[in-house]
Amino acid sequence: MRLKKILDLMESRNLDAVLVTQDANVFYFTSLPRPAGTYLFIIRGWQPKLLAPALDYWRVSDTVKDVEVIPYARYELPAIETKPVTIRPSEWVVTQLKSVNAKRVGLDVGAVTPMASEVVKRLGNDVEVIDVEKDITEMRVVKEPSEISAMREALRISEEAFRKTLNELKPGMKEYEVAALLEGTMRFLGADGYAFETIVASGPNAAYPHAIPSTRQLGDGEAIVMDFGARFGGYCSDMTRTPVIGQPDEELRNALEAVKEAVDEATDAVAPGVKVSDVDAVARKVLEKHGLLKYFIHALGHGVGIEVHEPPRLAQGVDEELKPGMIVTIEPGVYVHGRYGIRIENMVLVTTSGREVLNKVPELV
Repeated sequence: MRLKKILDLMESRNLDAVLVTQDANVFYFTSLPRPAGTYLFIIRGWQPKLLAPALDYWRVSDTVKDVEVIPYARYELPAIETKPVTIRPSEWVVTQLKSVNAKRVGLDVGAVTPMASEVVKRLGNDVEVIDVEKDITEMRVVKEPSEISAMREALRISEEAFRKTLNELKPGMKEYEVAALLEGTMRFLGADGYAFETIVASGPNAAYPHAIPSTRQLGDGEAIVMDFGARFGGYCSDMTRTPVIGQPDEELRNALEAVKEAVDEATDAVAPGVKVSDVDAVARKVLEKHGLLKYFIHALGHGVGIEVHEPPRLAQGVDEELKPGMIVTIEPGVYVHGRYGIRIENMVLVTTSGREVLNKVPELV
């Protein structure tokens, strides 16, 4: 567990207590899978506590050590020895804070969870609430070796599932059939779940960056945008490939090659200390050279970790610098409404000397 990090944060920010409410943040400090409704609560000098829904009490107790697990429910729990909290969790937390006369309380307010909002409202003006969401984000953006290892495995599963699915593609298959095959294969290969809802979009549907797999049948010579990711050990992968069944026409082939060039050159620009906006600009320059820039309608990429979209955001106007240990996506795209769409996405680890592309599957397949 990373409880020491939150304890160190309490010391550095001179906090009497801290409450972590956002699921990904709770997972980061406790490694508790799917912690929905579970909150990490620490008062200076007290044993750290996890306030958990009663139905999750035993799972949390058996999974997380070195914390006191306190169930909450609106009913009695005769099978659980620990007396449950029967009032609203936010009310219980505020009661504990007032009992120790806490003056400065850290909260991941920036995550905008109902629990954080309720606690802030109940505390009123008697307690100074310090938003520690930015502090936690800064911890999470630089990955530890164990996190990188989990993400490598998530990506390995994704790529193996893609290879197997690619071998099954044929004209006439429906988009949702391809998505189901890809997702089922990821789970069969050991994925905990999916990083996000899989995108499979063919022909004109591929021009929608966030297309939903439909009943549309794959056609010969069409681009098929496949954007997907496995989750392993609580960590995400995120990749996109745009295969073509049969032979693409010249326009589509040139566009595919231009997007690959944008991926390659933007990836080469990734290094410690480089502004994320500068990496984005490299990809845009390539697409502009090919007359395709107007069809690139989103940011170049984003961080990946416990959540599939994390800081930093690789986009125009963002001055944040890359740091060793960050894992980011490079995913330029071209979207010609009513005709076709292309996106190629790799995961890239920022190293002390440059970068490492984590993907093994070729960009053009």
